[in-house]
Amino acid sequence: MLKKVMTLICFCCYLCFMQIGFAQDIIKQETPQKQTLKVAILPTLSSSQRYPDVNQLLYNNLTQEMYVPLNDTLQAVEYIDENSIYSAIKQSNFTYNQNLDTLKDTADLLDADVVVGYTIPTMYQHYYHSISRLDGSPLLNSYISVNLWVYYRPLNKTFKISDRRQYFDEISTWGMLTELAKDASSNLNKKAELKSLLKQSIKIKKGEL
Repeated sequence: MLKKVMTLICFCCYLCFMQIGFAQDIIKQETPQKQTLKVAILPTLSSSQRYPDVNQLLYNNLTQEMYVPLNDTLQAVEYIDENSIYSAIKQSNFTYNQNLDTLKDTADLLDADVVVGYTIPTMYQHYYHSISRLDGSPLLNSYISVNLWVYYRPLNKTFKISDRRQYFDEISTWGMLTELAKDASSNLNKKAELKSLLKQSIKIKKGEL
C-alpha cells in the first residue's frame, strides 16, 4: 500500500514539474528577450606613427560620440573589448587604406551590430622659415585627411565619408594637427549622424521599430 502511495506521489510531482516547465516555455515565447546592441569602436589607424596624440584624440572623440547615457543601467549597448577588436582587424587586414568589404568582414569576425572607426591616410606638420618674411618668423604647414568608416547591421547601412583640413600660415594653435583633426572629426560625426543611427539601431534591436 505504501509503495502505491509513494508511486502516486512521485507521479503527481512529475506532472507538476512538467506543467511548470511548459509554463516557462510559454512565458519565454510570449515575452520578448531584451537584445543588446554590440558595438565595436575601432582604434584610429594611420599611415604615420609620428602623431599618436592625433590618433588618440580621434578615438576619444568617436568614443564620446557613441556614448549611451545610463547604459550601465539600461544595458542597451555592449561595447566590444579592445583585445577582440585588435584580433579581428588583424584577421581581416583592416588598415588605414581599406574598403567597405573589409569593414563588413571585421564586423562578422566580431559578431558586431555596429562598427565605427577613423583612418588617416595622410597627415603632416612642418615648420618653415621664409626669406620673404621680413621679421623672419616661421610658418606652420599642417595637413590631415580623415576617413570615417560606418557599419550599422540593423539599418543595413555601410559607408565611408571623408574630410580634410589644411593650414599654412603663421604658427598658431589653430593650425596644429590636433586642432585640424578635432574640426574634421566633428564635421564627419555630424555628417554621418552617428547618434541618430545608434538610437535607431537600439530600438530595432529591442523590437521597438
